[in-house]
Amino acid sequence: MTGANGRRRRSLSGLRASEARVSHEDEHSWVCRAQAGDGTAFAALVDRYWPRVQRWLHGLTLDRQAAEDLAQEVFLKAWSHLASFAPGTNLRAWLFCIARRCLIDSRRCGRSPPAGRLPDAVAGHEPGPVSTLIGRETQTLVREAVARLPVVFRAAFLLRTQEELSYQEIARVLELTEETVRWRVFKARKLLLQVLGNALDPEPPS
Repeated sequence: MTGANGRRRRSLSGLRASEARVSHEDEHSWVCRAQAGDGTAFAALVDRYWPRVQRWLHGLTLDRQAAEDLAQEVFLKAWSHLASFAPGTNLRAWLFCIARRCLIDSRRCGRSPPAGRLPDAVAGHEPGPVSTLIGRETQTLVREAVARLPVVFRAAFLLRTQEELSYQEIARVLELTEETVRWRVFKARKLLLQVLGNALDPEPPS
C-alpha cells in the first residue's frame, strides 16, 4: 500500500502539466513560420508554452487572474519581438525571460491591460488545467508549502522542479549566477523538507 510519503513524493511531479512531446524540428519549423507571419504556427507555440509560462507566473503571484493576464502579455510581447529571436536557440528560456520582465513591470507600475493583439489563430486560446491532481489533500499540502517559500527561492525552485530548466537556463532567466541559482534551489528544498519531510521528488539531472 502506498503511504503518505509516496503520495507526497509524486505530488510535486503533479505540479507539472502533462505536455505532449514536440520534436526540436517541429518547434524550429513553427518558429521560422511564425517569424514569417504565420499566425497558425505561432498558435502552436502558444499551445505548447502557455501552460508552462502561466503556471510559473501563478506560482509567483499566487493570483490566477493576474497570472493569466501576465501570460497574455508575455505572448503578445513574444509575437511582437519574435523577429529578434534566433531560431535554434532556447525558446523556452526566452519566454521565461520575457515573463520575468513582465512580472517586474507589473509590480513596479501596477497591472495594466496588455496592448496589442495576438494572431487570430490564438485569439480563442483557452489554456487547459495547470495540473492534474494526484491526491487533492496531498497536492494542496505541497502547494501551500511552496507558496510559503520566499519568492526569491520559489522562482528558482519552480523553474527547476516544475519547468525542468537547467541551472544554466534558470541563471539566464533570473539574471543570476549559476552558483546562486543552485543555492536558492537547495535552500528551497531544505525549507520544504522541514514542512513535508523527506518526501519530495529526487533532484532531476542537470
